[in-house]
Formats: sequence, C-alpha cells, structure tokens
Amino acid sequence: MANDRDVIENTIAMIARLEEPWGIKDICSNHIYMNKAARRYTNTPENFVVEGKLDHEFPTEWSELADDLREHDRLTASMFQRVTVIETHYWNGNSYISPYISEKIPLFNNYGVCIGTLWNAKKVQAHSPLIYINQKKPSILSTELSLQIFKPKEMYVIFLLLQNLSCKEMARVLNVSPRTIEARLAIIYQKTNVHSMHQLKEYCLSVGLQNYIPESLLSKGIQFI
Repeated sequence: MANDRDVIENTIAMIARLEEPWGIKDICSNHIYMNKAARRYTNTPENFVVEGKLDHEFPTEWSELADDLREHDRLTASMFQRVTVIETHYWNGNSYISPYISEKIPLFNNYGVCIGTLWNAKKVQAHSPLIYINQKKPSILSTELSLQIFKPKEMYVIFLLLQNLSCKEMARVLNVSPRTIEARLAIIYQKTNVHSMHQLKEYCLSVGLQNYIPESLLSKGIQFI
C-alpha cells in the first residue's frame, strides 16, 4: 500500500543518519532497512542485501538467536507497545561478548495498523547513585580488558573486590581457599605497586576497571525484561 511505503520511507529518512544502530522489519520479521551503525553492530557484510531477509539468513554469528529475535518482533507487534530485551553476543564484530539493550517499537501506518517494528540497540550502562554526587556519566559494562597486565583469574579477583567482597567471600564464590585469594592479591599488589585492598580499589577506579565484568558471568542469548 502507498501509505505503508510512505511511513517506511519517512522512517528510513529519520534513522539513516543516526549514530546508534537502528533498523526496520516488516510484520513477518523480514528486514527492510538497517542504518550504517546497525550494520556495524550486527557485523553484516557491506555487500549483503538485508532487505527481505530473515534473521536466520544473515551470514553472522548472532543469527543463532533468530527464534528469540522473532519472538521479540511478535510480542512488539501483538502488544502494540515498546518491548525491551538484553541481547548478549559478539556485537560489532568483537571477539568478546557484550550485553546491549535492544528496544523494538511497533510501526503503524496512518490507519493504526501495525506494519512492522522499528528497533535500536545501545550498550548496557552501569548506574550507581554516586554518579549524582561525583557528576560522572554512567559507565558502560565491558568484558574487554583495558589493561593487559592481569591474568583472567586476577581480573576475577579484582571484579569481586570492586563489589566489596572480603577475601573469605571471594574464596566462596571462586570455590578456592582464602589463602589462594591472598596469594592472587599479593601478585596483583606487586603489579600495581599498592599495599592494601583499599589502595587497590583506588588504583582500579583510576584506570577504569570498575566497568569490567568477567565474560564467564555472561552468556549469549536474549533476556526479556
């Protein structure tokens, strides 16, 4: 219908230049359009024609989530309202998984008929009441290490330390002895030239490690929220 095409063309014109990933799908979950940011987000090859393709037809790793993505489309269209999920996968072609908030919004024509969904994605942000005191922007969770001096086991200890766990509590979480935690902390102290857990916390905050989350705590998939 001409009216439907007008709605879609106007929507494409609106999202084409946006810096965040945005895309459009029809009522049958076929992709109609992705802006440049959405192609980067989904790691879709430049020469791949997205129009008319279903999620499982994309030559990408995230296509394994096709069933849940289609359910997201269905809920959005049937409930006539925005539906939000957390999508965790290898987004933007990265070698590490990361969680993104993805919203889908029903797209209506001038007659009030739902003709598809409009979707976007943005990184999950870690909010803390301290941002209102320190006037800092909310941080973005990442499984990517900004420093390469720590081993994965050491980073797990650092992560738990920043959650204010004691040595005994860390040992319980990691299923090791408190002495093992103390030994790992001693190595971390040497690497960072600090002498206490308090000093280590200050060091970690100064280099931005409060944003880190171990990849083992994340799993690929879609979480409806």
